[in-house]
Amino acid sequence: MGRVVLSTTVAVGGLSAVACTWYLLVLAVAALVRRLPGGSGQPGMRLAVLVPAHDEARLVARCVRSLLDQAYPPELRRLLVVADNCTDATAEVAARAGAEVWSRTDAARGKGQALRWAIDRLLAEPEPPEAVVIVDADSVAEPGLLAGLARAAEAGHDAVQAEYLVLEETGSARERLLAAAFLLFHRVRFGGRAALGLPASLVGNGMLFSRRLLETHPWTAFTGVEDLEQSVRLRLGGARVQFAGQARVRGPMAGGADADRRQRLRWEGGRFHVVRRYLPKLVSTALLRPDLGLLETAFDLAVPPLGLLTMACLAGTAAALALAASGAAAWSAAFVWVAALLALPAYVLGGLIAARAERRHYTALIGAPVFLLRKIATYARLGRGYDSSRWERTERAGDRAPERIQVGGVPIDVVGISEAVGRISEAFGRRPAMQVGTVNLDFLVQAHSDHQVRDILQNCGLCVADGWPVVLLGRLLGSTIRERVPGADLVPIAVAAAAERGVGVFLLGGEDGVAGIAAGRLEERHPGLRVSWYEPPVAALDAMDDEGILARIEASGAELLLVGLGHPKQERWIARNRDRLPVGVAIGVGCCLDLIAGRVSRAPQWMQKAGLEWLFRLQREPARLCRRYVGDLVWLLRAVPRTLAQRRLSGERVSP
Repeated sequence: MGRVVLSTTVAVGGLSAVACTWYLLVLAVAALVRRLPGGSGQPGMRLAVLVPAHDEARLVARCVRSLLDQAYPPELRRLLVVADNCTDATAEVAARAGAEVWSRTDAARGKGQALRWAIDRLLAEPEPPEAVVIVDADSVAEPGLLAGLARAAEAGHDAVQAEYLVLEETGSARERLLAAAFLLFHRVRFGGRAALGLPASLVGNGMLFSRRLLETHPWTAFTGVEDLEQSVRLRLGGARVQFAGQARVRGPMAGGADADRRQRLRWEGGRFHVVRRYLPKLVSTALLRPDLGLLETAFDLAVPPLGLLTMACLAGTAAALALAASGAAAWSAAFVWVAALLALPAYVLGGLIAARAERRHYTALIGAPVFLLRKIATYARLGRGYDSSRWERTERAGDRAPERIQVGGVPIDVVGISEAVGRISEAFGRRPAMQVGTVNLDFLVQAHSDHQVRDILQNCGLCVADGWPVVLLGRLLGSTIRERVPGADLVPIAVAAAAERGVGVFLLGGEDGVAGIAAGRLEERHPGLRVSWYEPPVAALDAMDDEGILARIEASGAELLLVGLGHPKQERWIARNRDRLPVGVAIGVGCCLDLIAGRVSRAPQWMQKAGLEWLFRLQREPARLCRRYVGDLVWLLRAVPRTLAQRRLSGERVSP
């Protein structure tokens, strides 16, 4: 009798897991065969685009520009930035970028409160808009966002949700994994539901509401997950949210591991609050009406997040198989759990195919186990309680004052690649030029033996850790540095930032036409980007025609100068001419021009992640690099005990 009861309990749990995982698999299949409505003609709705912004001076201008560049009649759209209790220059920056600004000062701070305040003001105007669109201040709207949302609204949908994806800026493994997760949730899950005629949920960014809906169902959600709460309220009120896959907006991920942890805590804690509060009401209302659509909404809300579902299936399958192997439960009950578990990789891989994911999104799955471990920590924290009414702005890359440490006498800015690019982008248009150093182990060795190189690096406006030995020494000093910023990754993203800002790039250096080839490739990647170049004759530093080179750079009008003369010659040339350089940023880029031109190739991704790029280069150029690497290694082995002694003597973290 006990075996029957235990087997039944195991099977019931397995069936619950099967219902969730196979539901997701069905949505992936539906997304694979779905056909998005193309839409034709120019919509004619009058739109008010609301951008709620709290201390977003650094990113709001980018958002405003993307909304002003929409393929939508300017006379039919009004762009409003709601500067909500801002302590920075958000209002001024947004106004300069071309937006109308409403400033709000209220003790009830939060995105939901700011939206309700602004929507009430809009609806009270003599000629209110026909619909309101909401876009987050840190986001970038693709050109067809407003047109796609308006077409869905004109087709009769009062609430519309655009496709919300990750704005991939850093190229980090964490960002790629999050981008894959967003594809699975927003493109596959919502797309699959739309293909089956089911409603979507609001996700807080890229949302449209008709005036009619806002008058009958005002914004009443004020928790940390106001979007999900408002979705449920609309469904209980009989309204549906339509997914518009042809409308797209992208937003950046949280900046840094701590900010990412807090954001997960807010999302997961808020979601559990909504489930506890509204799931029973959804089920009871669906049964009383009766309403199968509302019952399906309750089921969709009850399906756990993918990470939690994966952990539950792994634990449940392991326990069920152990019980079956010991004879305590039937094998048939264990196989139910196996069926649930097998559906998960099928959903992920099938979903990525349906989402037309790129190779980087598949390779990002390698980091999924680490992601799951972090999820466990999140749920453990939630178990100690969480205030769902608490609102806090998501910290992003570049928000904190940067930490600067001294490694081997060389300053290192503790920044990730997105923070570094943000600093570079902010320097465009400023004078004198900001010199950027990409410090690897060889830089440290050179600086140790050459005081001029050390002085040059000390005076750089930004020095990033381009190499794991630099990161290691920084950690030994007790700093918060956790990632390197390879110049080979930094340079292409900095060029992309220049293209986004509409400023030119100048390439100085290279041999045998490599600069010209690199310039052509950059212009192909970034249509409209102005790339000028010059390969000076091979000569000693003192024999270079500085005046002629400076005249060429000034004539180009560039703001980003990439100097590929080899270290330390390139750093010496920039430092010698820095006060006269007619650019905002100058970076010594080493062999990056050869990489961009395709003359040389980088190590495979797995070698980059394992810190083995040096080995890849060594086997390519053993004669040139062997002696240098041996010397660098000897210096590093001596530097480690010196660094530990430095930390013991200081007794505290080394800081600027």
